[in-house]
Amino acid sequence: MVYSYGKNIYGLSDFQMEMSDKTLIRRIKNGNKACFRKLFDLYYQRLLCYANSYLDDPDAAEDIVQDMFIHLWEKRKDLVIFSTISSYLFRAIHNRCIQYLRHQKVTLRYRELQKFRIREAEILYNNGNDFSFSNQQMDEIQGIYTKTCDLLPDKTREIFHLSREESKSNREIAGILGIEIKTVEYHMTKALKTMRLALKEYFMIL
Repeated sequence: MVYSYGKNIYGLSDFQMEMSDKTLIRRIKNGNKACFRKLFDLYYQRLLCYANSYLDDPDAAEDIVQDMFIHLWEKRKDLVIFSTISSYLFRAIHNRCIQYLRHQKVTLRYRELQKFRIREAEILYNNGNDFSFSNQQMDEIQGIYTKTCDLLPDKTREIFHLSREESKSNREIAGILGIEIKTVEYHMTKALKTMRLALKEYFMIL
């Protein structure tokens, strides 16, 4: 298992260190900040996207990922990893997202939605040991995402863009477009359903 220049087992090129997972873990346990920084730079954005796909809350996703890395560094001396580093990190974020959803105080109106997201997270986790994609796969996903967005009805595409590209809340979108929140929710549900169907082969949502 080697990190190297060019594509490696994770399909990434920016982790320019040739060392096994065991060596990397050992160096981090010994307090090597450079190795820890490399690990952070490699996985932070991917873990952030992964967490936000569950929570649909960029701020909460950021808190969860940052807290995980802080905890990892503070408890580095006790770090034990039996799988790949990639699998370990995504599993840690998966567990934290599930815990967040289960303990989040939500109104009765959103409880069914939270249950669905918990189930979706479990499906994703149970269908894979390593949550990484190669550069080629990421390009394919981006292509499908862009093409699917272009095929959405105008109003649905506009609302989806405001939500996902500009991180606007449903209430903010309703105010910007002068429409009801329920209308925003309808179009977001429609867009997300279309996107999940288009990307189902990659994310294995059955």
